[in-house]
Amino acid sequence: MPPSERADHRIRLALLLGAVVSFALLGGWSGLVVVLSFVAMLTLHELGHFVVARWSGMQVTEFFLGFGPRLWSVQRGECTYGVKAIPAGAYVRITGMTSLDEVDPAIEHRTYRAQSYPRRLAVALAGSATHFCMALLLLFVLYAMVGTPDPDRWLVGEVVPNTTAAAIDLLPGDRIMSVDGVVVDDFGAFGAVVRGLPTETVEVVVERAGVQMVKAGTIGERLSSDGTTDGFFGVGRERPLVTMGPASAAVEASVRFGDLTVMSVDGLTSFFTPDGLKRFFSAALPEGSLDSSEAISDSVGTIAAPTSTSRSSVDIETPSTDASEERLLSIYGAARLGNVMLADGWATYLWFLVLVNVFIGVFNLVPLLPLDGGHVAIATYERLRSFGGRRHSADASKLVPVTWAVVSLLVLVGAVALYRDIVDLPDLG
Repeated sequence: MPPSERADHRIRLALLLGAVVSFALLGGWSGLVVVLSFVAMLTLHELGHFVVARWSGMQVTEFFLGFGPRLWSVQRGECTYGVKAIPAGAYVRITGMTSLDEVDPAIEHRTYRAQSYPRRLAVALAGSATHFCMALLLLFVLYAMVGTPDPDRWLVGEVVPNTTAAAIDLLPGDRIMSVDGVVVDDFGAFGAVVRGLPTETVEVVVERAGVQMVKAGTIGERLSSDGTTDGFFGVGRERPLVTMGPASAAVEASVRFGDLTVMSVDGLTSFFTPDGLKRFFSAALPEGSLDSSEAISDSVGTIAAPTSTSRSSVDIETPSTDASEERLLSIYGAARLGNVMLADGWATYLWFLVLVNVFIGVFNLVPLLPLDGGHVAIATYERLRSFGGRRHSADASKLVPVTWAVVSLLVLVGAVALYRDIVDLPDLG
């Protein structure tokens, strides 16, 4: 590389580092952590494709972090590794992904298209598999090291001012053992006892820091929905976290992963339907509004990522804080949401990353190019059409219009999501 070009790369790299530091100072280090988390996830996605492709004997010519102008690169063998100016993901270039790629006949045997069906399938699935592995690992860490709410115990999580709980000086973290002589290990049982004792003065046994104490207080009252007067104590519940052993954590992580996968599929199919897209785009219009009965209010945080074997980027769909509005967040909105989750604690943020990884993995299996599932579909179609020792090769040129339609839709959805986040970002807390 000429000295002048090396100097240009150094200048660009210095500008990138300066931009990162400026972002951290302006948006906070937590915002930087969120952005770097997304970049790391998408880089690992492409690393999955890279490792499996190399293992399968395919030629890989580029592995870059970021897009846009090249800041730094190094040649190692036949592959160039490097960093580009826009840290919005990563990409890996595998030779001969489709029949349209022109390849030197001398290396045709090392192209993606020339490999066996199992090898092509492994490369195409490697990206989603990486996300699924990350989600399972994070779930295991959460259950084994952070813990899950104890189903057999509850503690005082919140004390409402000017209530019985405040009058007897209860504190968050206290454990209410009994009320009026009735054991209340279950929060539902506690509520049932309290509701039946309006205006009654009772003894409340409380455990604080391992020490039990007896307090006396008068149960308050409030009008119920059916017009009767019920007792009211004034505490919110929280459950203490208990960790699991390795085997139990692995089983629970697998079960929860399955649940989240189903929820992600439901959220994806609900959004990418004519009605779902109509509601999304109409909400971006000045007079656009959504009927609350039509809103997708129960979808888990989902990701619409136009990611292929060669490129990764991200948009996040997540439930709005307003239950009447379906909301798709751009990378800007997603970063803001992740920042809120991180502010709530590392455990909450890890759950956020679990949801993100599950949906990226699911979305990339949609059987349309340029998504990974499109490559799976083509490889499967070619395998089914190959018989009698003759291998069938799909004409990729026929898929170009569909591919452009998919890309255009994803770009349009991402642009509208970004517009809405800029002009009307929901209150994320």
